Amino acid sequence: MTVTVTTRRERREKEKRKRRRQSQGGGRAPDRTGTFITIAIVAIVLVGGVLLLRQVGAFDPATASLDPNVGQVAAGEVVGTKYANEGTGHVPDGQKVTYNTNPPTSGAHWGSPASWGIKDTQLPDETTVHNLEHGGIVITYNQLSPDDLSKLKTLVRQMLAGGQYRKMILEPYDRLTDAKIAVSAWTWQVKLNAFDETQIVKFVRAHYQGPDAPEPNAA
Repeated sequence: MTVTVTTRRERREKEKRKRRRQSQGGGRAPDRTGTFITIAIVAIVLVGGVLLLRQVGAFDPATASLDPNVGQVAAGEVVGTKYANEGTGHVPDGQKVTYNTNPPTSGAHWGSPASWGIKDTQLPDETTVHNLEHGGIVITYNQLSPDDLSKLKTLVRQMLAGGQYRKMILEPYDRLTDAKIAVSAWTWQVKLNAFDETQIVKFVRAHYQGPDAPEPNAA
């Protein structure tokens, strides 16, 4: 039988090596909590950045400028249907309002308008009415064919990209049942059963920041 004898010196050396490993993290599982938190923060920032770029159309296909000859409004021409002004009062955020038109064209609304642009989900009426008050245009659609929806989005991108008609919203609208597309301004509206570039552009030219809007120069 072989007996191993450990000297005092060897024991001291062994203890030194053990302490050295502990001070360097040796022998312990690495603490990955900080790494996971960092990765999570980076992921959140990246996702937020992608959503923001998508919102402003950074990933949309490049579109040509709006044809200046499309939808010109003749002198004295009336474009769309005029509705009674339901007022400009503010109600607390979250409070629902009943409007006389569908989608609404005026009336009480919440304190802040929505951001302009193309939306993938339906916005509250009480928000978009505030956008109309600022002289903007809200285009809503429902049960539109994929081809017409693609054309509609392309047209709106053209108008937004040109800068002249930056105050526009395009959104799906499940309460639109008597038409496929409704184009609204403050107290004005036109409804269409299919995509019609000329009629849409003509309505925008006629009513964008128009004199009927209470605050046409607001952002």
